[in-house]
Amino acid sequence: MIITILDYIFMIGAVGILISIVSFIFMMIFVKRLNPYIILAMISVLIVTPLAGTFIPSLARSELHEKLDSEIISVVSQRGIDKAKVLHSLKDMSSPKYNNTHPLERFMFKVKTAEEEIYLELAKDSNDNEVYWVYYPKYYYSGINDVGKIKLSK
Repeated sequence: MIITILDYIFMIGAVGILISIVSFIFMMIFVKRLNPYIILAMISVLIVTPLAGTFIPSLARSELHEKLDSEIISVVSQRGIDKAKVLHSLKDMSSPKYNNTHPLERFMFKVKTAEEEIYLELAKDSNDNEVYWVYYPKYYYSGINDVGKIKLSK
């Protein structure tokens, strides 16, 4: 529930940042003075939006861990990867450590449990063939930004 609220705050904040920038430019061009209420709104949006974004990945990982603890019926992948290793790695996924690499092309990875179907997107790391970036497109933020990385060679 809280992750949904944070996701909406992030989406609204992203739009708010764009509106703030446009408002600031129009104020400087046409009014030639700054409105303190608009400046206060800009500052609050610039603080709240990244703050909401910092909590979403860990909440999404927690949600995935809970969902993957239930009985898994089937796994479907668009690529030929070891599904058992991926599932094991997803259950142990932790906070990502970035090392100046980037994700390559994303592909779909679907896990069907007794309760629901979990849609994920995986992307191979640009440096390490055993590392995959994990995206959780159920939420706006985690569909754009990764929620973690997994390493298949364990």
